[in-house]
Amino acid sequence: MSLIKLLTAPHGSTKTNKSMKFGFANFIMYLSPYKKSGWNTCTAATSGCIKVCLDESGRGNWTEKDGLINPIHAARLKRTQLFFNNRGAFLEQLEKEIKAGIRWAIKRDLKPVFRLNGTSDLRWEDYGIIEKFNDIQFYDYTKIYNRRNIPSNYHLTFSRAESNQKQTLNAVVNGLNIAAVFRHELPKEYLGLKVINGDKHDLRFLDPKRACVGLIAKGKAKHDTSGFVLN
Repeated sequence: MSLIKLLTAPHGSTKTNKSMKFGFANFIMYLSPYKKSGWNTCTAATSGCIKVCLDESGRGNWTEKDGLINPIHAARLKRTQLFFNNRGAFLEQLEKEIKAGIRWAIKRDLKPVFRLNGTSDLRWEDYGIIEKFNDIQFYDYTKIYNRRNIPSNYHLTFSRAESNQKQTLNAVVNGLNIAAVFRHELPKEYLGLKVINGDKHDLRFLDPKRACVGLIAKGKAKHDTSGFVLN
């Protein structure tokens, strides 16, 4: 049985193309966010981030047209359905694609890296897949503040939102990097942390420690009034 492709190749988007310029082959997996599929893939989502989710930006900016579902969203839905309906087949397919991604990168003299939560926020440390590749870098953004037993090759950046300021401050105290979205331009500091430009590339594991990853509002976020986007 042929399964849907799980990982987006490095040359598949502007975001991952940037990574290649830094010598990395960046593979990202996109699932249906929050409860869009009927299952919740973002358990710590806030109302602000749900409204401005990048799931419907760029080529994904329409979900239905002339009775047809955007094929990008259809693919994300199929991946999510497979994850929840047949976890074993999903993880087997994901392992195969990671191995194929590693081979693809090595052939091109690039370092393979993997982000499994492109449009989701699952606890991948619970599924044993990252530990199988302990010499390969994985990374994600997350709004789940109480994640535990994180593999040493899995880098997490905590995402600030309009209603998780307490958790954001705890992340800062605990030495985690945070990410925040700003409306027009990046400040020099936020919560006492130096703000770095997170739009230069997506390779968060390269960021200096104790930094705030600043992102400029895009898509629906440009019109946010919830406080998710900082003025």
